[in-house]
Amino acid sequence: MQFKSVKKILFPLIKGGQEWQNININGKDEKPKFYLSDVQWFLFIISILIIFKLTKGISKDLIGYIMSAFSISVSLFMSLLVSIFDKFENTNLSILGKNEEEIVRLKQKKNFFKRFISITSYLVVLSIFIIILCSINYIFDLSLKIDLNQFTIEYDEIDIYLTIKFSLLIIYRILLNYFLLNYLFLTLFVTSSAYEYYISEINRRKIQ
Repeated sequence: MQFKSVKKILFPLIKGGQEWQNININGKDEKPKFYLSDVQWFLFIISILIIFKLTKGISKDLIGYIMSAFSISVSLFMSLLVSIFDKFENTNLSILGKNEEEIVRLKQKKNFFKRFISITSYLVVLSIFIIILCSINYIFDLSLKIDLNQFTIEYDEIDIYLTIKFSLLIIYRILLNYFLLNYLFLTLFVTSSAYEYYISEINRRKIQ
């Protein structure tokens, strides 16, 4: 029952977090052509290139630091979510007595809260997922060196076990690298979005 409840809430949360990455505060949906944005595709390519530089993957010491940092970030983002929602609860969204420009600002304000809360919640889930991926390093020996010379295209010389083992290891490292880079990108994205909105609100209010 508990798993079904988590599943029922988690999937819409992830979907909402991904969708609101492409929706601006005016409610306009700007979906990328190939699922990921140009920046995210660039990060994915960088993630692939990193495995050629770090042939043994990320060191266990660094993995430990990453897990600690992301554990702290989960707590910080959860506190931020509570604070932001409390601010939304105290926001007057009534359109009575307001002109068209003020109504537009109210819609932008509501969209900003939805966008900020959706992406920040998505970052919390992403943080937990990264912690789980990092934990795998302490369960299995994933410090194996990837040597391209061990691979062959000769069918008779292919070691099925070794091929599967290294293929899974490469996929794991690419995913870990990508999620780490994407987390940093989304953190910058949500921070810059908040800055842009807050500054526009400050500039809109004139000194009387």
